[in-house]
Amino acid sequence: MVTTDPNTGTRLRFLGAAILTSCALLAAGCSGDKGSTNAEGDGTPDASEAAKNCPVDALKDVTKPVEINLWFAFQGLTAKAIEQMAADYNASQDKVKVTVGNQGSYEEQLAKYKTGLGSPASLPGIVTGEDTWTRYMVDSKSIVTAQDCIDADPGSEKIFEDLEPAVRASYSENGRLLAGGFGVSTPVLYFNRDHFEKAGLDVNNPPKTLDELTAAAEKIKAANIPGVEQPIVLKMDAWYIEHWLTGANIPIVNENNGKDAPATETFVGDEDGMKLMKWLKSGVDAGLIKATKSTDEISAYFAVAGQSGSMLLQTSSAITTIDAAIKGTLNADILPQAGGIDLSAVKVADLKVGVAPVPGLKEAGRGQIGGNVWYMVKKSPEEIAAAWDFLKFANSVEAQVKWTSMSGYLPSHAEAAKDPALVEEWSSTDKGKWLKVAYESVKTLDPEFTGPWIGAYAAFRTELRSVLDSVALEGADPTATLTAADQAIEEAMAESSS
Repeated sequence: MVTTDPNTGTRLRFLGAAILTSCALLAAGCSGDKGSTNAEGDGTPDASEAAKNCPVDALKDVTKPVEINLWFAFQGLTAKAIEQMAADYNASQDKVKVTVGNQGSYEEQLAKYKTGLGSPASLPGIVTGEDTWTRYMVDSKSIVTAQDCIDADPGSEKIFEDLEPAVRASYSENGRLLAGGFGVSTPVLYFNRDHFEKAGLDVNNPPKTLDELTAAAEKIKAANIPGVEQPIVLKMDAWYIEHWLTGANIPIVNENNGKDAPATETFVGDEDGMKLMKWLKSGVDAGLIKATKSTDEISAYFAVAGQSGSMLLQTSSAITTIDAAIKGTLNADILPQAGGIDLSAVKVADLKVGVAPVPGLKEAGRGQIGGNVWYMVKKSPEEIAAAWDFLKFANSVEAQVKWTSMSGYLPSHAEAAKDPALVEEWSSTDKGKWLKVAYESVKTLDPEFTGPWIGAYAAFRTELRSVLDSVALEGADPTATLTAADQAIEEAMAESSS
């Protein structure tokens, strides 16, 4: 080990005093986190303890709607999808009213949440955090676990029986589900089918490993296709490195990848991480990779749309954006990152896109769950019960299908993926077929080896993005730069756990 975000989130230093203050004030309290053991003594809370932590019956006697807030950090169509879900739920019953509110970026939302720990009344009933929040949310002791609600609500376990194994494993502690809602995404490979054919590549057998990706890029470059500058387009996001390492069952931090206790050491600067940095630099130096800065939200898309690049590694949640660009329906709702750019004239109907599982170190499609996670916050009994009632609705097949169709996120439940409406879309439209590819990738993820839990995840990603920018865009030495980042990451880890 070297001594030392969709995705974007900032992990702020944990303040023990703020948590103690919130524990004293929160109605559900922090003392019931683990609960008393059941008769078998296996550490699982018994039904009465679960009901204390998640008072699911608190709505029975309410005489007026219980109002709860749901915080999110979505943009574009995803924001509209969560707004629609809340509207549908509110119209379906009269005991709860959910109000949704955009908190800006994930960083801004987390900062506001952390501040709210000292004033619990300001916190929402539900917060949709980034996938990287897990360690922080566990350590904050500010959430009601979905498992307590399931245990306290007979019959509700059926709603979660078909939760995708990798989703369940990623957001569970000691086998107990923490979160009650999910926006699932995963990286995929977008490729120009025409460029593949002109380079003699098989569009039905796209690259499966990074070595094969490099070989395909070399063939495309050698084909001298007019307009192509660098065949691979890659935004300098830190989560690629995480997915590649996790997909090869390589831990990123110590303490069982941060699951057993807050991590204090990182392995990202070890041999495998260093190989990835050297692969990146050699690809840039050879003119095979167009690297775009980590803060640049749109250049990578425009490079592929303009066909100066042939292959893009990007999140599956970008499928709706790329589909709209091809159809000529791209607008600020779909791509708010474009700012003042006029999108009305953007149409690339001649762009023939293929989508495949993302190439990995050893095989395609392996990595970790990405996206966002929906947590219930410790509030009054009525608010907790209201939040649980909404989340049961959000996990229904009907809500999941609409969420997937509108937002571009993937189903977290197997039954939703079997719904006739979704099956029809996934078989009859390009967008649907691409989403199906991404969903099938999620089903191949290893639930026995999920992504890391890092308390100082913001610092981890900030340092890693800086390394990527420096190596790919400034020609920095991978070894020296990553070694320095390793040390900075471990210092941040020590601070976050103090």
